[in-house]
Amino acid sequence: MPFKIYYLDDEPELLELFVDCFSAPDRMIKIFTDHSAAIAAIQELSPDLLILDYRLPNTTGDHVAMSVNAEIAKILITGDLEVVPKAHFLKIFRKPYNLNELQDFIKIRQKNC
Repeated sequence: MPFKIYYLDDEPELLELFVDCFSAPDRMIKIFTDHSAAIAAIQELSPDLLILDYRLPNTTGDHVAMSVNAEIAKILITGDLEVVPKAHFLKIFRKPYNLNELQDFIKIRQKNC
């Protein structure tokens, strides 16, 4: 069964870059620019890893994280150095994030699932 990664960001070019860099035969990646669509998809089929951008139109990644099952592993990506999330995140990556560091984190998480 593939490792399911969902990524919510309002910047389509970052989502496309993520898909280009992180696609693999043993992964299923779903990308979202709309938080409502992401939450609906998460409720339908929980991902193994949820990646959330902090600043989203009309909400935050922190709010989305608190709206879904607390058992889902989550990563927050932000350019805001002063973010103090209320939800639990396995890791916070600061923009611009290092692709290799994120890839290593995902590989370790995937191996442990």
